[in-house]
Amino acid sequence: MALLSLNHVSKNYGGLRVLNDVQLAVEPGERRAIIGPNGAGKTTLFHLISGQVPTSSGSIVFNGEDVTRRAPHQMARRGLARTFQTNNLFLQLSVFENVRLAVQRRMDRGTHWFRPWWSFKDVNARTEHALARAGLASRSEDLATNLSYGEQRQLEMAIALAGEPALLLLDEPTAGMSVAETSHTVQTVAALPRDLTLLIIEHDMDTIFALADRITVLDHGTVIAEGPPEDVRANAHVRAVYLGEDSD
Repeated sequence: MALLSLNHVSKNYGGLRVLNDVQLAVEPGERRAIIGPNGAGKTTLFHLISGQVPTSSGSIVFNGEDVTRRAPHQMARRGLARTFQTNNLFLQLSVFENVRLAVQRRMDRGTHWFRPWWSFKDVNARTEHALARAGLASRSEDLATNLSYGEQRQLEMAIALAGEPALLLLDEPTAGMSVAETSHTVQTVAALPRDLTLLIIEHDMDTIFALADRITVLDHGTVIAEGPPEDVRANAHVRAVYLGEDSD
């Protein structure tokens, strides 16, 4: 059974249809990439899956449950986490503190006025685990503001991993990175365990082909192709629409 299913999902903003009758099935442990030109509807698709905005029609099923009208916090409780294109960090807190706050929220340990934070061994252990998975264990005591841009993106991923999700949505995880940072991020994502399902929006095709088991291609809100990377790479329609090549 698919972990995530979108069934005839559409999204309209007034008279503008941004997504049109999208069908998508992501298996447990799969690494699925969503690609397409700017304006194809990729980020809107993430908004619908994560509960940021409602669908106009169709249904979304996550882990066997219809979650079409669930809010973001409800989706998080059900095992979905997401990173965004722009960082949203507490820059004057340490790397460890940023992730620990996310763990405390997930474990309902947010308000304990008369107990020091370091006494919550389970919270600290999960924080360290999330940092290790995101490749930031060695930077745990550094302030977030002192991290490079690529490391701040890694910290966003560590915060998302703090909830130990079943499904992680990565929205352009290498955008704006240097070649070295991109390579490091690809290695970090590739090393994540297979019990974590990934859905990735990314423009860098080398990154896509390095990480994805399957690729779904959107154009003007419609799925125009889907399959393993080698099939998508060879698809003349995709090459014409997305890669800017002549389809003849």
